[in-house]
Order: sequence, then structure tokens, then C-alpha cells
Amino acid sequence: MLTDAVHQNIPTGDRSRKLWILILVWALAIIAVLPAICRWTATPKSDGKLIQYFGYVVAAAICGYIYRRESRRLSRSRGILLVFVVFLLTCIVNNIHSVNVDHGVPYLPRYVSNVLWQGLVNDLVIQLSPAALPHSYRFLPNSIVRWFQMGGLAYEPARDLYRLIFGILLFYAIYKYARLYTHYLGAIIAMLFVAVIYPVSFEYYAGQLTDPLSHLSFVLAFIFLETEEFALLLTTLVVGSLAKETVLAMSGYYVLFCWKEKNYLLKAITLCVASVGIYLGVRMLVLQGNLHYGQISGTPPNMVSLNWHDSRWPEGLLLTVGAFVPFLVLGWRDTPRSLKRLALFLFPVLFTSGLFFSFLVEMRNFMPLVFVLAVIAARYLTGLGVESPVALRESGDSPIPSAGRPG
Repeated sequence: MLTDAVHQNIPTGDRSRKLWILILVWALAIIAVLPAICRWTATPKSDGKLIQYFGYVVAAAICGYIYRRESRRLSRSRGILLVFVVFLLTCIVNNIHSVNVDHGVPYLPRYVSNVLWQGLVNDLVIQLSPAALPHSYRFLPNSIVRWFQMGGLAYEPARDLYRLIFGILLFYAIYKYARLYTHYLGAIIAMLFVAVIYPVSFEYYAGQLTDPLSHLSFVLAFIFLETEEFALLLTTLVVGSLAKETVLAMSGYYVLFCWKEKNYLLKAITLCVASVGIYLGVRMLVLQGNLHYGQISGTPPNMVSLNWHDSRWPEGLLLTVGAFVPFLVLGWRDTPRSLKRLALFLFPVLFTSGLFFSFLVEMRNFMPLVFVLAVIAARYLTGLGVESPVALRESGDSPIPSAGRPG
């Protein structure tokens, strides 16, 4: 298994450093959700330029961190190219989103524009209003945008800063995930595949904030499942569920497929209890009362029938998930077992979730599966499937760092 090779070639590392990372992540998460917990309103008292510049500095600092971290194992030119591609793909995807969703034809005719609807929903979510279900359960992205608003920005530039920062993090996470299975070129190709498919997922929704952070939490969960970083996995699922609760399904993946890990039973119970606890706890916080089917995700009782008879979703599914099926079939024999398991696990989970608790036509819900399939396709196209991780490591282009060269 690839994970075994990883653990044989990477030093244990400093436990205290990992502990400080966890403390920092939890501290930032707690600070991030304060606007929703405290129901803070946005009352700008300045033109917002300072906070906007601060956001750009944060984005630039993330790009600098990516270069600094990756330069330990890549050449200078490859490190610069990686940062450029991550930033470029983020800007392209965000620009397409802005033109086709934010300033496109209103998805909800009763509103003047999608941006107006977004702003109204953002305010309702920050107030944890049951009138905005299911968005009120997903208040972490809105809380981050509210922080920018409290710094003086209007909703639109605050939203764009959020999308820029977490778009960069998402594409870099996709690169890191792909590097667990393929070389540098393969990881770049995987990011390009995702960027090509992403705009298809923008159809049939009005631009709510959840996706960049929700999709990031999925990719991080994939990484931590493969590298067996349980504490980071647990943190990702709990915090990520505040962007969208679907990521909690990865607890089920752990229960089904990670039973060989040390202390498996305790870890599985911990994940399940934490997942159920955060899922119900958030809904009790918002609803202040009993929970029934219609309040799980704000869907009507006949949602399954409405979804199943909607003739639009098969085409969307063909253009997203279906686009990678040939690569999955052709490269099946040489695809790592963990990738195949994840793909076969995610499809029924995401399809069932969309069928019962969402709009099946919204292909953005299938993007976590697209991330996995993009890596499989990149492996096949670069011919990595015919090489072993050991052969790749000996060639000097392995995704697995050698001892003394942390990656």
C-alpha cells in the first residue's frame, strides 16, 4: 500500500509541531465563526481598502508559503510554475463564476440579481435564521465573509476575497493530493482537469458561499485518510462540516476501509460520535427545537420524486463524472486501491445525498468525486500506472519525499 511506503520514508517529525498546528487551526476556526455565534451585523465605517489590501497580502503570503514549501523538493522554475498555475486556475475559475453566476441571469426570478440574493442569504445565515435552511447550518464561509465586511468591505469584494484565498488553498490541496499518487506533471494535469470541469458545476445555483471551503475540506480529508493523520482528519471533518455537512460521510469511509489502522476501534468511534454530535448540534443551535426531514436540508417531502424526474441531471453528470469514466476503466488495473475505493464510495454517497437532501441537478455536489477521478486520469495519461512508487522514487520524481527532504 502506498501509505506504507510513505511511512517508511518520512521521519516521524516533531509531535509538538503537529500539536501547535492543531491548536492554531482550532483557534482560527473558533475566531472565524464568532460573527455567526454572536450574530454580528456588518456596519462598515470605512471604505474597506485596508481590509482588502490585507486580504491580498494573505493571498500573496499563501502563494509565498507554497513556493517556500515546495522549493524543498522542486527546482526553482518548477516551484514558480506551480504557484503560477495554482493562482491562474483560481483566478480563471473565479472569473467564470463571477460572469456566469454572480452577474449572470438571475437563478431565482423573484430577485433582481444573484448577488442580491447572496447578500440577503448571507445576512440570514449570520443570524442563524431557520428561514435560510440549509444555508444557516453552513455558517463558517459566511462568517469569514462577515469578518471582511466588518472591516469595511461591501458584500461583493468580501465574497471575492474569500473565493480568492480558499480557491488558492483548494487548488494547492488538489496538487498535494495528486502528489501522493503521481509525479509533478501528473499533479499539474490533475489541477487542469479540475479547472476544466469546475465551470460545469456552476449551473443551476445562485452562488452561495459554501463550495470553496466545503471542497477544500473534502480534499484535505482525502489527504489525511491516505497519510493516516487521524487528528488532522478529525479536525477537518468537524470544522469542514460547518461549511457543508456532507464531508462527514468520510467518517463512513474510515469505518469501512481503515480497519487496519492502529487503535482503529477507538478512532472509528471517535469519528462517528464527533460527526453525529456536530451534525445534530448545529441543527439544534439553528432550529432551537425538534428536527424532522424537512429541516435536515430544507427539502420538501417529495424531493426524491422531483429530483428523479428532473431531466437535466443526467447531462450534467455525464459532463462531470462521466468525463473521467474512460480513464477509470482503462487505468483500473494500475490504479491504487485507495483511489478506486474512494471513487466507488463517493459516487453512491454523493448521489444519494443529492437525491434526498439537495438538488440532483447541482453538479457542484459531485466535485469531490471529480477531484479523485482527475487524479486517476492524470496517472493514466502520464503513464504512472505502469510504474511502481519505488521506481518513481529512484528516478528522482517521486511524490514520496526521501528521508531528510521533507515535502
